[in-house]
Amino acid sequence: MKIKTLFKTIFCAGLVLTLVLYLCHLYGNYIEKTQEPITGYTYNGFKEKSNYKSSNTILITYKSKQYALHTGDRILDKIKSGYFPKLYYSSKTDYLFFEGDYLPVGYAKAALIFTFIFSGIGTLIWRKQLDDDISKM
Repeated sequence: MKIKTLFKTIFCAGLVLTLVLYLCHLYGNYIEKTQEPITGYTYNGFKEKSNYKSSNTILITYKSKQYALHTGDRILDKIKSGYFPKLYYSSKTDYLFFEGDYLPVGYAKAALIFTFIFSGIGTLIWRKQLDDDISKM
């Protein structure tokens, strides 16, 4: 495989990943716009993150099923201050999520930025050897 083909493949895979992540984000927005927030749930407390790599967990019971919602500090701070964000439920995926938290658009943006930067820098670094085999990288 040529170096040029490798970078084209990585670029296309990155674009596909970005598209999938963005469509998931749009699906979350669609659920929020077409459904009312759920009301028949029970708040069972929270577990704060134990280190910087983990996330906070909010425990919710909805329709006799226990859900553990992993969130960041922003939502946990709202809950601690007494404001509970709106909850939405996706029946297709059996997924419970806070408003705006289905899949943040930042993941799609990060994938797109990585795709352009990695492919662009790789092409600049190996621009004189793009027609060589990848074993010569």
